[in-house]
Amino acid sequence: MVVSLHGTNAFGAYITMATDFSVTVKAEELALVVTAENRGDVPAQEVQFEIIINDRVLTGPVVETLEQDKKMSAEFSLAAVPGIPGRYPVVMKTYYKDTSGHLFTALTVGFYNYMSTVIPAVSIRGHAIRLPVEGKGRISFVLRNGGQTALKIDLALLIPNELSAAHEHRVITIDPQQEATVNYDVENYSALANSSYPVSLVGQYEDAGNHVGVAGSAVVRITAEVKPAVRLVWVWVLLGGLIPGVIIFLRLQKATGAGHR
Repeated sequence: MVVSLHGTNAFGAYITMATDFSVTVKAEELALVVTAENRGDVPAQEVQFEIIINDRVLTGPVVETLEQDKKMSAEFSLAAVPGIPGRYPVVMKTYYKDTSGHLFTALTVGFYNYMSTVIPAVSIRGHAIRLPVEGKGRISFVLRNGGQTALKIDLALLIPNELSAAHEHRVITIDPQQEATVNYDVENYSALANSSYPVSLVGQYEDAGNHVGVAGSAVVRITAEVKPAVRLVWVWVLLGGLIPGVIIFLRLQKATGAGHR
């Protein structure tokens, strides 16, 4: 599974960070390998991995510079394994900076099977949105339960550090053969204009003795739009300058007309 983050700086240069991982179950250990590749046209600075797996947070060493078309990787070994068989999520964040020192986050979400290969009954579909660089927006995900029983699903919205959202965790129940839509209000925190960020909604539930993880993704595109409030300020500034001029003009016209009588 490869997820790319495309970030453009003020000079038009860009970094597209492609990330991937693999998990191997060995006896009572999990071996995790993560990789990142810079597919942009400028070097990435201070690149570092952060992994969330089995409720543990793992961090890798910092690579000072990752040149264009170059890869980096890190390996982790976990002694603990999940309690029950099933399909479990792996969350991977790759932090890096561009040449101007602006911080970016590439987010990847995937899964591994432990003692059982599970086919999820639930699917999640996200809708892409455009978010003004100084504004807010609402992102929607549609969940469908294609199984034969009602399922109680724990949901977590995973977003890069450049964005913020309220109520990132919630629990919903979906009846069999039914759909549900969940909405999240997202706000830009530090993302630059013309950047694109993948966000993921991860759902976890238990079904027939198995733990089941599922996810859906959407893309948030940061635009250079000006907030309506800012536009209104400029309208009022222009009106404030025009109205006195119009009043003076009308008074002069009136005085001129009176002088010709």
